[in-house]
Amino acid sequence: MNIRPINPNDILKLQEIHQKHFGQEFIFPNFINEFHCAFVIENDNDEIITAGGVRAIAEAITITNKDFSVKIRREALHKMLQASLFTAGHHNYNQLHAFVQDPSWTQCLKKIGFKDTKGQSLVIDL
Repeated sequence: MNIRPINPNDILKLQEIHQKHFGQEFIFPNFINEFHCAFVIENDNDEIITAGGVRAIAEAITITNKDFSVKIRREALHKMLQASLFTAGHHNYNQLHAFVQDPSWTQCLKKIGFKDTKGQSLVIDL
């Protein structure tokens, strides 16, 4: 197997692979412009086995003082979200992620536009 940087000539073949195997799961990513690094793994016949890379995501992280009433905290959350969305958009992100442990805040975020991700979020420490 060989690894190499992805190039524009790979896109058509990758779109075919994506449509055949993942078209119903997620939108084809922009490997050329939206990734820090994207690469292809090929077999010895130069056939693409897999392609992928590292894309930066915008993540909203908040620390909330739970001594305040839910009403005040919800209002503060809305203001924080406005600022976070503006910042993410200013830096050319098209999504804002939030990783939430409290089910009540999950519901609150869903009411203002957040939605479940496709698939399960996983993380690995470096």
